Amino acid sequence: NLVGHHDMWEWREHAYKAFFALFFVRCLQKSNYFGAAQSKDFQLSDEELLVGSLMIHVMEVATMNSHEIGQMEAERGQNWLLGQTVPVGCALEPTLVLLNHACDPTMIRVNIGVSTAGFASRNIRKGEEITDCYSWPFDITKYEDRSPDLLKKYKFQCGCIACKEKWVTFHDLPRSFNDVPDDKINFSPEDLPHVQGKMMNVQKLGSKINQLQQKDDFDGAMSLYGEFNAAIQQLMAPPHQFYVIARRSYASCLWVKYGNKIRRDN
Repeated sequence: NLVGHHDMWEWREHAYKAFFALFFVRCLQKSNYFGAAQSKDFQLSDEELLVGSLMIHVMEVATMNSHEIGQMEAERGQNWLLGQTVPVGCALEPTLVLLNHACDPTMIRVNIGVSTAGFASRNIRKGEEITDCYSWPFDITKYEDRSPDLLKKYKFQCGCIACKEKWVTFHDLPRSFNDVPDDKINFSPEDLPHVQGKMMNVQKLGSKINQLQQKDDFDGAMSLYGEFNAAIQQLMAPPHQFYVIARRSYASCLWVKYGNKIRRDN
């Protein structure tokens, strides 16, 4: 029924929803919505109680399972890649709510018309879970801020790898090959003769993606992200700025190519 934490709400939250449900039921009574089933006193009829209960249920569903609807906005004449994706509303999407949360999700959501499409944010291993991000990803919001927020709003303690290892935000992440901690290196001493070539391949692919984006060849750029991600994985495990930059850049291409967009006057 899309509500799994009803008993974990505080009484104030239940009272808040009940108050508004009762208010809307009284409004319906004013319009004689319930007809012959309408109560004649302060005691609600069975039909009125049913409608009020459904209102409360929908409010709980919306609190726990609504998804932000966004659109990409840019000034007239501005490159779309310099635009910003901004929220314009929310929606209840029963299929998407089946996905669990991760602060480093394997999926990117893009709003296309009245629909929402999901794209893999990176190469997903066989058996790896497809995850969504319910709030802010790890590279934007510190663990100390996002963990209590998830617990308060969604009633769970996040156990994703970004939270278990307390990954830092983007600007504090390793930013070059020289910054990678020993436990995140993905090659052995026997691979050292080939490491420089692999590093150059990462730089070459990143440069090629950037060139294609500047030429508005977003299909070409997106076709290289899987290869780019695989090239990074050969050298190091996340977290690293390279992984975040790849995900953000890929998401921008997806929004430019498929998502809702609007031009704003300067």
